[in-house]
Amino acid sequence: MRSESFRYFKPTRETREMSVLAEIGRDAAVSQRALARVAGVSATMVNAYIDGLVGSGYVDVSGVTNRTYRYHLTTAGAGRRDQLLGEVAREVESLVARVKQELASYAPAPAPAAAGVEAA
Repeated sequence: MRSESFRYFKPTRETREMSVLAEIGRDAAVSQRALARVAGVSATMVNAYIDGLVGSGYVDVSGVTNRTYRYHLTTAGAGRRDQLLGEVAREVESLVARVKQELASYAPAPAPAAAGVEAA
């Protein structure tokens, strides 16, 4: 999930975590700079995310230098990514339903058909 700039919706820590986990799941050789772009945070901040994900057992890191680092999503990490994705999807679904309901309340009511005239 690529980070985009939205006017009314700002990503939470959880949506950024989901983005990082999803990107690691797609590409183990992803750089911290690329993860930062995906999550919409600084490279320093993504380092803190990685430390937290490793500490939680969601990601394993191999390699000696930042050029050879490889991030590996653990089974728990894949579960966490899927959990967060499901929560975001449910929340977006609920928001869409509310917006549709709100917009429907502003729609003009259909005009009644005139007597003796059939509606097309």
